[in-house]
Amino acid sequence: MKSGELFAVISAVILIGIIALNVIPVHDFPGNERDEAGLELNISASGAIKNVANDSIASTYISEHFRVPEWRVVKTTLIRNTAYDLNGSTVREGEDVWKVEILERTCACAGVNTLYVIEGYVSADTGEVLNVSTKMASEENYERTTCSATSCH
Repeated sequence: MKSGELFAVISAVILIGIIALNVIPVHDFPGNERDEAGLELNISASGAIKNVANDSIASTYISEHFRVPEWRVVKTTLIRNTAYDLNGSTVREGEDVWKVEILERTCACAGVNTLYVIEGYVSADTGEVLNVSTKMASEENYERTTCSATSCH
């Protein structure tokens, strides 16, 4: 490995470490919930999910694109102090924010496919929906848990 490549790898690892320290995953749905009681939050992960799903942008996108609940995954992450949207812009600084991702595969075909994606940010203090965006993306951009009950990867 050349010294330039080694520097790039080390820089990437350090950057990922810094980002990981600022993002604390609290829930992955369905399944393994962790204790929120010690965090003293006014809005729970399930409340944040409801607020995003009820947002006009998200509800329209769900009604137009989401068809099979078994192909869907909902994931929440508590972001402490600063939250960023899909474009890297600050959504809310100095406040705890729930990041809600609602994902559904476009088909049950084997292999990597396209996902319908809703990403929303909700204030953990007030429940205010700060930002909602929608897009289509490859499953390669997400963890294997987004595959839900289908037979991908």
